[in-house]
Amino acid sequence: MQGKAVVIGGGIAGLLSARVLSSHFEQIMVLEKDAYSEKAVTRNGIPQSHHIHILLMKGRQILTDLFPNLESVLISKGAHRVDLLADVKYHLATGFALRLKSGMYTIACTRHLLENTIRDELLTHCHNVKIKENTMATSLAKSTNGNEILGVNTISNNSLSSFYEGRLIVDATGRRSETAKWLEKIGFERPPQLKINSWIGYATQKYKLPDNLNLDWKSLIVMTKPPTNPRMAVIYPVEGDNVVMVGLLGIGKTYSPTDKDGFMEFAKQIGVDEVKGIIEKSKPISPIFGYRETGSRQYLFENMKKWPDNLVALGDSVCAFNPLYGQGITVTAICAKTLGNHLENDWQTNYHIKKGFSQSFQKKIAKVNSFPWLLGTSEDLRWPTSEGPRPNLLTTIMQKYANDVMLLGPESKLATRSFFAMMHMLKSPLVLFHPLIMTHLLYKKLAKKKHQKINQIICLLFVISVVIMIRNKHVV
Repeated sequence: MQGKAVVIGGGIAGLLSARVLSSHFEQIMVLEKDAYSEKAVTRNGIPQSHHIHILLMKGRQILTDLFPNLESVLISKGAHRVDLLADVKYHLATGFALRLKSGMYTIACTRHLLENTIRDELLTHCHNVKIKENTMATSLAKSTNGNEILGVNTISNNSLSSFYEGRLIVDATGRRSETAKWLEKIGFERPPQLKINSWIGYATQKYKLPDNLNLDWKSLIVMTKPPTNPRMAVIYPVEGDNVVMVGLLGIGKTYSPTDKDGFMEFAKQIGVDEVKGIIEKSKPISPIFGYRETGSRQYLFENMKKWPDNLVALGDSVCAFNPLYGQGITVTAICAKTLGNHLENDWQTNYHIKKGFSQSFQKKIAKVNSFPWLLGTSEDLRWPTSEGPRPNLLTTIMQKYANDVMLLGPESKLATRSFFAMMHMLKSPLVLFHPLIMTHLLYKKLAKKKHQKINQIICLLFVISVVIMIRNKHVV
């Protein structure tokens, strides 16, 4: 274990990066442009901190692997353990999904509590990690041959300039990453990028539930109903005495107002009485916060002809997702784990970063991002108001099929369990091609003569899925 590493960004992506780097470097310096606060205030780098952040089960598993005490500490501070199918009431276009004990669970709390607890655990158990607050990275410094990044130039909040040298530099600055611009300034090509914008916006308010209110769920999620109703609601438990966050979301610039009357009117238009009822019966304990900047953006760093050694980027710095699908923290956790594995297996020769290490890592991250990107953007593009390149025919067929499986939720335990295992990144999309699910869908489609072409497609997919399962000995 030799040398220093520098992490740009002290949010969750930066903290997780520092955790995996701590096993491979003598010292890790995390550069954070804001100042942390124990109070639940919004940092400039996290403008969405007052909104709901859902941790998918795959993300919860990775965080627990990195910080074994994290879950118990969060629970002791008021976070909730939530079974993803037994404790969450999902309202789909076809009705409420079946409720069943799944063994799949997550920890529900505010973004502020999650990030602060991760940071505390990191600094408590990784003594070679230091965090420098109020320090903004301004550019990258390259070697004389131009092939390596040597460190980061910074400026503090009192206008003092500094240089931080590192054998590995990690960009974990998030959605507002400057890496593409910095690379262009020092002679590298500007990376291509993809943008999909469904024009989603949301408004969130905290409420204290009445003490005598008996609910048979911990969280309520009401999905949109394409193409007629672009509105969605999430009621999510957080730390505090009977405290929940109510998030109202809309696609295609159907934004929830942030005034009391407008917020309530939007809730009524969602069409599920429980949402309106919770707002009416509960006491608001925060202002209504709105947010709009939510398009999906992906830098294709892996396609650059030349990528500098000693620099890697991960999380939202590479691929920023539409927050509607709750993928961000979990994909960031997967990226951090991927970095740890990459360091473990293929990072150094005589204590120097191998040439090509950084570029090969970006290719691995591109693979990590590919499925959640496809899942989220194909759903976005179901709405005619969305902007971005339309999916190809195969993607459209697969998206339609996945949606049909989801809509089996009110009547099929297998479909429900399989769909949410995929959504929580525990299983690949192959899990949706179980022969019993295919048969169920085929039966429903054959009952409608007008869907003859769809029937043919489903039959073909059924045959393909059986062949795949036989070859892979796949059992759901």
